[in-house]
Amino acid sequence: MKKLILLLSVLLIVSCSSSDQDEIEPVNQIVGQWHFYSSTIDDIDTVYDECKQNGYFLFLKNGKGQEVIYSNNPPYGCVLDSTKNLQWSFNGSEYDIKTFSGGSYAGVSSFGITYQYIGKISNEFLKIPVGYNETINLKKE
Repeated sequence: MKKLILLLSVLLIVSCSSSDQDEIEPVNQIVGQWHFYSSTIDDIDTVYDECKQNGYFLFLKNGKGQEVIYSNNPPYGCVLDSTKNLQWSFNGSEYDIKTFSGGSYAGVSSFGITYQYIGKISNEFLKIPVGYNETINLKKE
């Protein structure tokens, strides 16, 4: 009888442990570095060039991070275009992502700009709609 109780206890612990590990927390799922991979416009995917794919969104556990963008700039080649701080949160079904950059008028820093995105993770991509019919697709490193 003791062996049966011990066996049932072990099975119960193992079954609880494995089911807990099978579920991935949506909040932890986004944490890490997501590189620009492609864009989708009117259901047509276009893979970004190697330079653009150097750019990324970095999501930290504390709800902060960075957006880093690279672009081709002849004659210099692939160069860092911009770096913005970001804040993110999960509202139960989507990721709310806000990026912040300083604004200026005639070279004088005068105001900040906040961009807000709503993203979802689907098929290993973080998909962020950025217009009426365009989506940016990021792939986790």
